[in-house]
This record gives sequence, structure tokens and C-alpha cells, in this order.
Amino acid sequence: MNNDIYAEWLVKRKKSPLTVPFYIGIVLLFLIGFYVSVISPFGFVALLAAAAAAYFGSARLHVEYEYVFVTNELAIDRILSQRTRKRMKKLDIQKIEKMASMKSHEFDYIKGNNQVKVVDFSSGKADANTYGIAYSDENGKFVYVIEPNDNLLKCMKSAAPRKVIIEQNITAKN
Repeated sequence: MNNDIYAEWLVKRKKSPLTVPFYIGIVLLFLIGFYVSVISPFGFVALLAAAAAAYFGSARLHVEYEYVFVTNELAIDRILSQRTRKRMKKLDIQKIEKMASMKSHEFDYIKGNNQVKVVDFSSGKADANTYGIAYSDENGKFVYVIEPNDNLLKCMKSAAPRKVIIEQNITAKN
């Protein structure tokens, strides 16, 4: 019999304000490269540079975060353009200090506190229902900001009922 608690959730990061200027720059680089390639053989180098910039640069513009909770661990992965995945953090739910809505007063102490580093793994939207996870390790004190759905919150609450604070009027809309 398997007693694992499992939940996963995928959140798309909002688009960067640099997205449109980046694509305009790539198009201009392609046009310049094409023009120079007609005049001289060095234009091919500019075309290759534009292609490399388009491939590698566009991946950074489309970011998603995946949260996977299994029994007592929350894994946070960053996915770039649905091509590459990198494990950003793995948190032991028993070692977190607390988890609460960022709209509550639980994390008021981090404003102006240089000793607590805030790492945002959410969509970055202003109206997002974000939760902070206070966590300390050998690298210092952190507040990891995530954007969980109801199922993920419920699973984490059942694994650590005293550490996960869910306010009834601030539940996720998922």
C-alpha cells in the first residue's frame, strides 16, 4: 500500500517587458546580416549570431515553474521554453519554518530586512495568490515565493499542519 501524498502544479511566468524589443533586435540583426552577406562574406557571421541569439535568448523569455510535492518534499523546477528543465530548489517540508500567504502579515518582517533573501518562483503577476515559504539552510535565511493551487496547498497542509497556514478568505482560485 502506497501512502505518498502527491500534487503538482505548473505556473507560467508573466512575459518580460523586454520581449518585444528583443524580437525587434533579432529581426534587425537578421536584416543587417542578410544585407552584409550580399555585400561581403562576413554577413554570414552576422546571420549565425542572429540565429544563436534568437535560439538562446528566446528560451529565457518563456519561463514556467513546476511545483511537485511528494510526501515530505517540494521540488521547484524552472522550465525554459518547454525545452530545458532545471531543479531550482528542493525543500523538506519538515524543515520549513512556516508557509503562509504573502497577503497576510506573516511575512511583514522581510520588508527592509537584508538578512532574508526573497526568491520568487511565481508568475510575477500583481494579482497572483502567492505563498511564502520561510526556510533556513547553510546558505542563510530565505523566503521562497510560490503560487500553489488548492490541491498543492491541501497536500502540504496535511504533511505539516502547524507550519502551513491557509487563511480561508485567501484560498487559491484553481
